[in-house]
Amino acid sequence: MEFSPQVRDRAAGVLVGQAVGDALGVPYEFASPIRAGDARVVGGGLGPYEPGEWSDDTQMAVCVARVAASGTRLTRSDALDAVAAAFIDWKHNAASDIGNQTATVLEMASRHDGVDLGEAMTGSSQMRV
Repeated sequence: MEFSPQVRDRAAGVLVGQAVGDALGVPYEFASPIRAGDARVVGGGLGPYEPGEWSDDTQMAVCVARVAASGTRLTRSDALDAVAAAFIDWKHNAASDIGNQTATVLEMASRHDGVDLGEAMTGSSQMRV
């Protein structure tokens, strides 16, 4: 599937918007709400983030975006397998931080060679990760 320049531009805008919002929100994740005007780009938060650095949320979104950029439909089992494989690779090689539940699910998935991870992620197989 070939994407038009407009669709590629929108997709890039979505990723940039997510990354910016994520970087601005990193220091405040799971914290009490702050007053309007008190937000600062300070880094920190739940991970080792520098000011302006996005979190694991955007890192995982980039994994999905790379698969989507191939033109395959993300609802296909092979695309879901590719997303799962990208998540597992990210966990082992590039994650700056990772939630306990996400780490557990990806560890379980990485131990199941030969299992259709796409089906497992959609809940349509017998294995539940």
